[in-house]
Parts: sequence; structure tokens; C-alpha cells
Amino acid sequence: MRQHPKNETLAAFAAGQLDEGRSLVVATHLSMCAECRGAVAAFEAVGGEMLNSIEPVAMSDGAAARAMVAIDHEPSPVAPAKPAPRPVWQAEQESLLGYDLGPWRWVAPGLHYRAVKTPEAGGTRVFMLKAVPGLKIPAHSHTGTELTCVLKGAFIHDGGRYGPGDCDDADQDDAHNPMIDDGEVCVCLVAMQGNVRLTGFFGRMIQPFIRI
Repeated sequence: MRQHPKNETLAAFAAGQLDEGRSLVVATHLSMCAECRGAVAAFEAVGGEMLNSIEPVAMSDGAAARAMVAIDHEPSPVAPAKPAPRPVWQAEQESLLGYDLGPWRWVAPGLHYRAVKTPEAGGTRVFMLKAVPGLKIPAHSHTGTELTCVLKGAFIHDGGRYGPGDCDDADQDDAHNPMIDDGEVCVCLVAMQGNVRLTGFFGRMIQPFIRI
């Protein structure tokens, strides 16, 4: 595995600062990348040390008494919330275990789209893309961030080759013209903030018809 999320993205994931959509993509990459799992563990350890180094602050007058009153008036315990499902890629079904997926929809010849429903995605749209070998995606940039984890197959652009497990961490400063590698269909999991901005004559012609 050669392509990884940026350190800033991994640090934000470790600190719990990513929305569920981007966290899902990073977690999917982590499930296949021991190197990044180690990096996240290191960020978590640094965060713990930073908390330990904070100077203690004196409690306000009456804080302990108020805490005891609050404990006495706690409501009856309820069943713990169901933990978020771990992202498990099921290749044969082309699905993510535990997530509600929409149907595959046609976007362009050789390219299909499938929505991934996340309860707390905020302003992030999460979806899967499936493209046939040899397909050239129109040159484009982004108005926000785009995290892409390859689940199957591979694509190539100026940043290199992205195969199974690799993660493309792009933002508004990145522009590329991906091509699907030969061999097999490429399936990716994407979390996008903002929109795709297609460039070039062909891209501008089809932009009004793209609804990803």
C-alpha cells in the first residue's frame, strides 16, 4: 500500500474531529493499512500525553455538592447506544457491512454511482463509484475536500497509482484526470465536501448532467 491519507487527516480522525462520512473512509483505509493504524495510535498517545500535561484547575465553590445532587437525580440507566458498524467491504455484494446503500445508478458510459447513507454525515456526501477498466474520467478539481479509498481495482492520475486500500486525500488545490487501470472494474468509497468542478471542453459540456 503506497497511498495514504494526509497526516492532518489521520490526526483529526484520532482526535474525533472528522464527521462520520470522512471517518468511514479513513476507517476503511485503516482496516487495510497497518502503517496508518500505527500512525493513528501514535496521534492518540500524543493527545493523551497533552491532556496529562495540562495544569489542573481548582474547582469552583460548591462544585462537589452540585455534582452529588446531579448524581442523585440521574435518570434510570438506559441500554447503551448501538456501536457504529465497522466498515467491512464485501466484494461479491459490492457493499459495506452495516451501512444502508442506495441502488447503483448510471452517471456516464462505464461509470456508476451508489449512495452510502450515514446518520451524521453533516455536509459530507458519501458514495461509491464503479468504473470499467480503461475509462478516462474528465479532468476536474473540487470546491471542497474529497477522500477516496479504493476497494477494488485501481486508478491512475498525476499523484500515482491507487490500488485496493489506497487513499486519495484531495482538496480544492488538487486537480487531476484519473484513468481506470486495466484488469478489472474499479470500485471506490468516496466522502466529498463541496462539488466536483469539471474542466476542459468536454467536462464543461457534461457538467450540467452530473449530479454526484
